[in-house]
Amino acid sequence: MRMDRAQAESLLGKMRGHRVAVLGDLMLDEYLFGEVSRISPEAPVPIVRVNRERAVLGGAANVAANLKSIGAEPVLLGTLQRDAAGSRLQALLLEVGIRTDWLVIDPSRPTIIKTRVIGQQQQMLRIDREEEGGCQPAAVEALCARLGEALERASALIISDYAKGVVCLELMDRVRDLCRARGIPWIVDPKPDHAEFYRGAPLMTPNTKELAALTGMPAKGDEDLAAAGRALMARLELQGLLVTRSERGMALFATDEKHQAPWMIPTEAREVFDVSGAGDTVIAVFSAAISTGADWQDAAMLANAAAGVVVGKMGTATATPAEVLRHYQDQEAL
Repeated sequence: MRMDRAQAESLLGKMRGHRVAVLGDLMLDEYLFGEVSRISPEAPVPIVRVNRERAVLGGAANVAANLKSIGAEPVLLGTLQRDAAGSRLQALLLEVGIRTDWLVIDPSRPTIIKTRVIGQQQQMLRIDREEEGGCQPAAVEALCARLGEALERASALIISDYAKGVVCLELMDRVRDLCRARGIPWIVDPKPDHAEFYRGAPLMTPNTKELAALTGMPAKGDEDLAAAGRALMARLELQGLLVTRSERGMALFATDEKHQAPWMIPTEAREVFDVSGAGDTVIAVFSAAISTGADWQDAAMLANAAAGVVVGKMGTATATPAEVLRHYQDQEAL
């Protein structure tokens, strides 16, 4: 079973303008592109002569960018500092039409920067600038208050957890209470160390490595994956699970009778150039589709197609409705 172009176009149209809240860790992703022609005389490492730089939205900010790109309306909640990276991050958000007035300033933690050095079109090094530890209590309190306001206007909530300090027990208790009271689905992109934070989530979107870490079980083959997925759903009382499997596509789990076995979705990628941020695309498109009341299978198929577009691009990227529909058109022509 596979979604056709007409079905994708209809669902993309329903998603247009739907408001989806995103809560998580904001990052600035920097890329330094250059050429490699020799080895350093100081150490056995390549010398990259930088000829181009690029900065893009990362982490939860990239999830919001993916929502905006696909036609939904993101409401982004997270923290940053009044530093150069924070100013640059806000400017990038405004450039793509994402409001920044829901963000909270936390002076105790610098804005996170991830710098990737690309030589000869291959990533050679990543430099992370971040400070460990959680947000200040005042920042958590402010996020809780803004979350309540945001969910009055949203039809779904994404938890984009990179384990950088924003997602904490107090905030997740607030998420659970607010979403239950308003009947809003919340979808989690998880980190294994925070497993108990997500108990009772309607949906979660781990990759196979995260699934294995969350369960302590192997998750590579189909049978192992099915066992690990069911174990995780039982342990955390989840209603559904969408596992991303890189070149093997996705697996969708649910608690209804139709999904006693996971539904396997083959990959839509024709060429994989860079998988950076593909998980952000999956949860953004999947959640935007669910916010319209779409069937989980349809939402997963559309997210799979959007991820197939994004992995064909260099660096953290997004997919537009036109690109997704062109992808379906190209696939139907094969």
